Amino acid sequence: MTLAGWLHRYRLPVLCVAFVLTIAGIYAAISLPVGLFPLTSFPRIRIEVDAGSMPARQMLVDVTQPLEAAARAVPGAVDVSSTTSRGSAEIFVDFPWGSDMNRALLSVDAAFAQKLPDLPAGTKYDAIQMSPNAIMPFVSYALLSDQVSPAALRQLARHQILPMLTGIAGIRRVGVLGGQTPEVQVSVAPQTLQSYGLTIADVAHALSATNTVAALGRLEDNDLLYLAVANNAFTS
Repeated sequence: MTLAGWLHRYRLPVLCVAFVLTIAGIYAAISLPVGLFPLTSFPRIRIEVDAGSMPARQMLVDVTQPLEAAARAVPGAVDVSSTTSRGSAEIFVDFPWGSDMNRALLSVDAAFAQKLPDLPAGTKYDAIQMSPNAIMPFVSYALLSDQVSPAALRQLARHQILPMLTGIAGIRRVGVLGGQTPEVQVSVAPQTLQSYGLTIADVAHALSATNTVAALGRLEDNDLLYLAVANNAFTS
């Protein structure tokens, strides 16, 4: 008996089975949950490193390579890779499948924390466990201007744009990379310091103690409440 003959002979059962499978497929398509990304724990730790506006070559030698060496010393790490750019770097630490990634994250964070005092001042890092919806940013914005300084752009991004983006429902994490940190240059005369019995450390301590922003209290006026702030931050 040919296939066509068999289908013709048992056409009613075949139609019933096809109808049942069609209904089941439609029900599954409507009712089964569908996720854009599977809930998978990948054996990879990503570390974002920020060192201000340090040149890429210096960033590679002074920051990325020492942190890579610290990452390779973490127990269980099987591979370390990195990407370095001006003032920032991304380091990826891979572990075997099935590893306890919570423990791995703590180990990587501890290794980097021990290495941090040996790195250039101002270096910061953020270790993140890789997950489908958290490891890569979906949107990146670059602020460019021919009239505003990189330091002012960074201040704008940190104090105005970042809070607005963080307040949007569904956004898990917002970060700021690049730009420059505002600095004030102080010229010191060594002879004058010596005559007063002071050192450079005393000057640095005095500057840090006066470069502050502090709340003094609150003022009430009718139905309004004002916060009094003493702003002694250096601007020039």
